[in-house]
Amino acid sequence: MNNKTRHHPDTSMLLEFSAGTLDTAASICVSAHLHFCAHCRDSLLRLDQVGSKLMEDAETQPMDDALLENVMQQIDRLDDVSDAAPAKPTTATKMAEADYPPSVNKLIEADDKPPRWRRLSGSVDMARLKTGQNDFEVALHRICAGGKTPKHDHGGLEYTVVLKGSFSDERAVYSEGDFILRKPGDTHQPMGAQNGECICLSAQSAPIKLTSPWGFLMNNWLRISPR
Repeated sequence: MNNKTRHHPDTSMLLEFSAGTLDTAASICVSAHLHFCAHCRDSLLRLDQVGSKLMEDAETQPMDDALLENVMQQIDRLDDVSDAAPAKPTTATKMAEADYPPSVNKLIEADDKPPRWRRLSGSVDMARLKTGQNDFEVALHRICAGGKTPKHDHGGLEYTVVLKGSFSDERAVYSEGDFILRKPGDTHQPMGAQNGECICLSAQSAPIKLTSPWGFLMNNWLRISPR
């Protein structure tokens, strides 16, 4: 784990994550960042403690007997599952990287097949991850050593967490664990470090928009596929 991350989700995102109200794709990315970042884990712990205190001080409401019985049945089912014999490792389990955050490994394992890498350009590969939501495409992106992505703008929100290696753009250098949020109007051209490949987790709510003179010819072909 890297305790030297320099780019973090803001406090409002951590607050929503603590409250359980942050959307699925963003939660996956925040969880991946927390794997690396001790500073944000400490901040989240404090937010959890505040939330717990607020719940403790809140006025209690009577619970319907039928609702209580339903909750107890759900707990019993969870106990039954936890006592069951562990499943045999699948191919996807074997493919999950030990140095990936647990949240990413779980997505890889749940898909029950290895990530399918697809070439996007001469320098960039992409493997979509199945997350069960339809608002964001969540994927792994791999930039080869020294490779550049096309210069582009964003059609919507894009969350990125560096899982391995590093990359840079016109604004900064981003290393393992760094969390980056891009919005429409944030034009940049990421470039992988020269000393090794860079792998990132990303969540996009809309396709990127190429800004090259001929980019308009390609933009109509760019798609995202939430799954």
